[in-house]
Amino acid sequence: MMSNLQIKCLGISTFSVLFGLAGVFYLERIGHIDMAFQTFLILKSGSLEIQSGRFGAAVTQVWPYAAQALGLPLQIVLLAYSLGHVLWPALVFGWCCWLRAWPWAVVLLLVVVGMPTHTFYWLSEMPQGLVFLVGLLAWMSGTLDIGHWTLDIRHWKPLGWFIVQSLAFIAAVVTAFYFHPLVLYAAVFGCLFFMLEKSDSPKRLLHGAMLGVLAATIFVKYNLLKLDWYDAVAVERAEAFGQLWPQWFDLPSHRDLLRWCTSDYWFLPAGLLTSVGFYLWKKRWLKAALVGLYPLGYVLLVNVPFHESSHQFYMENLWLPLGFFAALPLVFDVLPGLLSGRGQFVVLAFILIASLLRIGLAHRPWSARLAWEQDFLKKTAQLPTQKLLLTEQQVPLDTLKLVWGTPYEFLLLSALASPDSARCILVTNEPQRYDTLLAKPSLFLGTFKNYLYEQLPEYYFRLRDTTAYRTMNHER
Repeated sequence: MMSNLQIKCLGISTFSVLFGLAGVFYLERIGHIDMAFQTFLILKSGSLEIQSGRFGAAVTQVWPYAAQALGLPLQIVLLAYSLGHVLWPALVFGWCCWLRAWPWAVVLLLVVVGMPTHTFYWLSEMPQGLVFLVGLLAWMSGTLDIGHWTLDIRHWKPLGWFIVQSLAFIAAVVTAFYFHPLVLYAAVFGCLFFMLEKSDSPKRLLHGAMLGVLAATIFVKYNLLKLDWYDAVAVERAEAFGQLWPQWFDLPSHRDLLRWCTSDYWFLPAGLLTSVGFYLWKKRWLKAALVGLYPLGYVLLVNVPFHESSHQFYMENLWLPLGFFAALPLVFDVLPGLLSGRGQFVVLAFILIASLLRIGLAHRPWSARLAWEQDFLKKTAQLPTQKLLLTEQQVPLDTLKLVWGTPYEFLLLSALASPDSARCILVTNEPQRYDTLLAKPSLFLGTFKNYLYEQLPEYYFRLRDTTAYRTMNHER
């Protein structure tokens, strides 16, 4: 394995670049779609805004929340949110180093940059959950060594500490699942990977316990609790397995993944094929089967329900656990089995540098989207009314990608100069929904809910235009 210093250098260099990119492209990351909506909700309510029960998102929402609680300007709030998404994996990297779980620190770096491309700009709970999972598995690799514990009641302090750690362990496993449901499959892969190691029976028992906690969590969520609407829609998508059989292997989503593996996601085939070849060479048949077949099963799990494969950034988000599948065997078995410490450092440095370059260049479509919105704000700045409603036919959908977030995006972008410059602009594919609301004098029209001006924080959005919304009769 590489030296501890080499691993720290790789981590510091990687996160320094990511912090730089997050600072330069903070509007591309936070001024659009989901992040714009969540930022709007945080500013409106003055509290964290957890969506679909994914409470793990608090690890990144805490930064814009703190910024607005301190009364900092809108630009700082947005910048804090962007930097917080890098600070989170940086803190977990430090956690791995503190635990001296050095292989897990390397896995974390590969998970953070090995596959993510457009998900650096379109942010979600999935990458946050994978980072948390790595931190949890790093903890399990050292601190949670159940082979050192005894349940003898005469040893009350060890028993008490065992109970505390057990409860913390259960809470952490449940939290990992509640970052994003698909983190489950990365957790199962990690458990199976280490349970195939015959030399460490206590750790196999611990990973088996993790599988048990995950199974109980799934049962409770999907059988005892009421499903959130978003999760309910995801469950309904599973009907596609019956509807599309036997065309499971001839889908647009498969073709897109293969195409993007030759450009953006080269780390996946390189890592997985190298690992399978290594295990076959070493005659470690079970690990070869796990590393070769499990990712294929996961691809089917995602690509069949989402067979239309509409937007790369959304599909990439669902595919991110594949990066974990590629990183784990590479770090723990393959590179140490093939290369010296220096050789591993060179290979990993190459992967990280190439990945960071790919992430940096991926800003272009997101910068184009931002530029169009900023240009639209300038072109319409002198109109008699600052409240506009547009249809999807009047905007470049190939540039904007999704338009449901436009009310919150335009509100944030227009208010950057000052709260007095905040504007209400909505792009929708259902303009008839708003026919009776366009003339309301003091109403901000949103995609999911409408708000009176007085419900919005004047410190950030000082809306004064009480004229009616204007529909645009020509394309922009």
